[in-house]
Amino acid sequence: MSKVLLHIRSLDIGGSERQVISLAKAMADIGVEAHIAITTRGSQLEAEVLGIPDIYLHHIEVTGLVGKFKYLLYLRALIKSKKFNAVYGFLPVPNLALLIARTIRNRPFIAWGVRSSRLDLTQYSSRVKWALRVEKWLSRLSDVVITNSQAALKEYRNAGYPNPKLCHIPNAIDTDRFKPAPDARVSIRNELKISNNTPLVGLFARIHPMKDHITFLRAAKIMITKKPDTRFLCAGSTSLGYLNFESLVKFTASDLGLDKYIYWLGARGDPEKLMAACDITTLTSDSGEGFPNSVAESIACGVPCVATDIGDSSNIVSNFISVVPPKNPLALANAWETALDRDRVEHGINATKMRQSIIDRFSCRTVATLTVETIDRKSSF
Repeated sequence: MSKVLLHIRSLDIGGSERQVISLAKAMADIGVEAHIAITTRGSQLEAEVLGIPDIYLHHIEVTGLVGKFKYLLYLRALIKSKKFNAVYGFLPVPNLALLIARTIRNRPFIAWGVRSSRLDLTQYSSRVKWALRVEKWLSRLSDVVITNSQAALKEYRNAGYPNPKLCHIPNAIDTDRFKPAPDARVSIRNELKISNNTPLVGLFARIHPMKDHITFLRAAKIMITKKPDTRFLCAGSTSLGYLNFESLVKFTASDLGLDKYIYWLGARGDPEKLMAACDITTLTSDSGEGFPNSVAESIACGVPCVATDIGDSSNIVSNFISVVPPKNPLALANAWETALDRDRVEHGINATKMRQSIIDRFSCRTVATLTVETIDRKSSF
């Protein structure tokens, strides 16, 4: 395969968006011409691919009903003119849109990417629910459906997706970017006015109900009764349409008396530095996760991650640290305490082993190669 189109709505900061960036860079490194089509101009991550040889960015404007029709026509024209070997969608709407390629003679191979498991649909709008239903109904029209987690692969098989088309490819982790960084630890702690000896727990998640910030806050309340000097760092944007939920989360923090213990940083472009500043990180999601990037990224930085048992969390952390049940603040706080109390020498040895496990399984080059090989193999049938 020599030319591939990756399609996603935007390149704003987010797990799927970072996957597109990482995959495009790695594909270019192994000799594949990577194109990215997005429908939102001026996204925060666009700058990361501009000017890189063999990576091309295409903007498709979508405004109103007429704009959506024009979007499909432009997408079709782009696919036809560039003669892609394969087109690869990320999330339901881009997946569905790429079916327009079926109207082209000598069409490219169509790959769909599904990025979640165990979604709690009560947390989503009717539009999202309908998109997921239509995606399932039309999944037989794709050539392959790629899940980013073993948990999702099992779930989608049981949900009625066509088994022969389902396969699993994990997310790619940029281990050159996410790596131990003692200087970053110092600079970030200086920025936040936190001493080097202060225990710091980081949560890297957008504000959305599935990320379960409420359980995080309740665990933080338990933690400061045990270790009053502990501080907490929260980095991530607020999901579109969830400003009221953000208000609830921050009201809960205040109500629990946590304001002086938590640093709300919002969306940041330097998660690798923030992770390096932490003693441990955490994932508190109660649903929806497939392959939670922040868990693997933290481990790549040499920082243990205490994660809830959602999606492929247990596979990512391997045997280095235990996962905890969702929605259990006490179990979460106890796991934080155990991780923070680990002997420094033992921590250093484990950090090196943990990072190597991420490199071996999830490096960008490994995942890009696996993606290309999978599409080539499936397209030959």
